[in-house]
Amino acid sequence: MYINRKFYENYVSTRDVELLHEYTLKVLKEVGVSFNCEEALDIFKKHGATVEGSIVKIDESLLNAALETVPKTFTVHTSSGETSIGEPFRPKTVGCYGPSKFLFEDDTYRVAQMADMIKFLKLMDTSDVTDFVNNAAFDTPDLDKDQDDFYLPQVSMCLKYSKKPTYGNVANSLNTRGKSLKKAARGIANLYKEFYDIWDKPVLLTNACALSPLGYSYEVLDNIIGLCEEGQPVTIITCSMTNMTAPAALLGTVIQNNATILSGIVLTQLINPGVPVIYGSVSSATDMREVALAIGAPEAQLIQMSSLALARYYQIPVRTGVAGTDSMKPDYQAGVETFMNLMTTYLGKADFILHHAGILQSYALGSYEKFVMDEEVNRILLRLNRGIDISDTKAEKVFDEIKKAGPLGNYLSGRTPKDYRQEHYLTKLFNRAAGDPQPIADKIGDIRERAAKEIEERVENYILPDLTQTQKQILNKFLPESEKF
Repeated sequence: MYINRKFYENYVSTRDVELLHEYTLKVLKEVGVSFNCEEALDIFKKHGATVEGSIVKIDESLLNAALETVPKTFTVHTSSGETSIGEPFRPKTVGCYGPSKFLFEDDTYRVAQMADMIKFLKLMDTSDVTDFVNNAAFDTPDLDKDQDDFYLPQVSMCLKYSKKPTYGNVANSLNTRGKSLKKAARGIANLYKEFYDIWDKPVLLTNACALSPLGYSYEVLDNIIGLCEEGQPVTIITCSMTNMTAPAALLGTVIQNNATILSGIVLTQLINPGVPVIYGSVSSATDMREVALAIGAPEAQLIQMSSLALARYYQIPVRTGVAGTDSMKPDYQAGVETFMNLMTTYLGKADFILHHAGILQSYALGSYEKFVMDEEVNRILLRLNRGIDISDTKAEKVFDEIKKAGPLGNYLSGRTPKDYRQEHYLTKLFNRAAGDPQPIADKIGDIRERAAKEIEERVENYILPDLTQTQKQILNKFLPESEKF
């Protein structure tokens, strides 16, 4: 059982949430949000929103009507099973998402190639703390980009290399030339429906990022419309930067983010009432010394906890938190910032986590080594969430043990007790060896060496999923030539 500890309530009270909501309503009604898409504007007009050029203003009644139809939970279906998302369930995860460059085990940085992305898919597929897979790098240089659509070849590799559900990115005008992005989004949804032979349920989940401040691009909106028409869930997120694309005061950032996210959620429900949607935010502080996003900043966690509180107020599934860091290597800084980011997510209880492992340099770098290190952080936080098993029955049992051992006794007796096995997390990657440090260091190496060894073992032992002939034929229509069955 995953315990919803509501860690965020230590920082954001019910009264705080009500104030945030009050001023969000004012922003939606008096300022509005820009929607750079005629079809989206027509949808809003049809349902009574105020539309002034590209600016949409939403009143409280329209917002409330839309929120009424948002599912509190939903399930993504594949031919291998179901993955449920929402407050009653353990947070669901997906790994490193979309950086153009990777840090490799030889300590070099270079642009990711298709083989590098596939290697990440193998790590995600073999991970016990990763629920979804995704393309860890998009539009790699070695893809055939002469074809009009080189996005479907990329997402089809998720289906080839894993039976886990897919977390997708929106199609864009560069990788789906010659057709509308709405049609491209519907094509992606229908590829998954055909592959799984599931036609009337959610079969994938897609990320849709707003354009701060208070806007949505036509590319994102076309994807949202196409996916919602196909009954597929989307995650509406903001990634605003304080003092640049959001107010300097964290309060202002949270209010602006909330208005932006809610306006996108309203659109999803006007398109297809009841279509699943996730409330998401990875907005963060700006370091004005570098004019750069600082995802490892403590302010980022305060923004995320506010997002958690607001999503719970609206009873919408929520995505927040990342295994993020501003460091360029998996070093001490990376560990501190990653743990801080994920602590909010796991102890605050988000429902979905993107970038739960393997990301560096404010989303710009991917790292295999950090992926397996971050898996350990995820496991540790899952253990922390379980807490201590305290009950009358357990108290009686341990009292008898204490009484039996007595003063200056011990608790070593025969086989390892069931309580020890159940209540202790034993890391496979972090060092716990005690003694003379030099022989230990010579034997086990440093953490990056241990991570590299695990990566090598997992990739070598990876087994391609057993697909049906029909599924292989479907994928062969889209897979890059080198990847066809």
